Amino acid sequence: PERLFHRKWLSISSEALAATRARGESSDLDLQIEHDLLSRVVVEPKKAVRKLPRIQHLYAQLTGNLRREDDEFEILSSLHPTPAVCGLPKEAARLFISETEMFDRGMYAGPVGWFGGGESEFAVGIRSALVEKDSGALVYAGTGIVEGSNPSSEWDELELKTSQCTKLLQLEVPRQSKVENLEIIY
Repeated sequence: PERLFHRKWLSISSEALAATRARGESSDLDLQIEHDLLSRVVVEPKKAVRKLPRIQHLYAQLTGNLRREDDEFEILSSLHPTPAVCGLPKEAARLFISETEMFDRGMYAGPVGWFGGGESEFAVGIRSALVEKDSGALVYAGTGIVEGSNPSSEWDELELKTSQCTKLLQLEVPRQSKVENLEIIY
């Protein structure tokens, strides 16, 4: 997931990911896709590409210093929801989403994290799954649909974003006796 923010004392950082693309089938094609990502948008501070096993994103890290140790709820509410999952301006986008979406987003894009003492960290819960024993899984992902978006391209991007989750969910499940005492903590 995308880091919403990490605070340690008065130092705070956030990151922005955008423009998801598949990894290239060769190193030359991968580099061509990277250059395409870097030429799409002007980002300050310095933009880069974050490469994951199956996808790559346009990436920028934002850092700064707080004047005081703000309440984490104030930081959280000022940064969430991100424009990538809600839109801009934020309040108008929230209203539009609530009036036009015919479903409940559930946990999609909610902040996930911890706080305590002099440090806290939150991520945006995107490209995730809610798995229920004997019921299957609900995979969450989305695309940045804007004026002029191509529905077919957006669907392809959505499938790319969910591919890692769906690939993992199709793996053979270990025998019960091997995992009965295992507790997974995220």
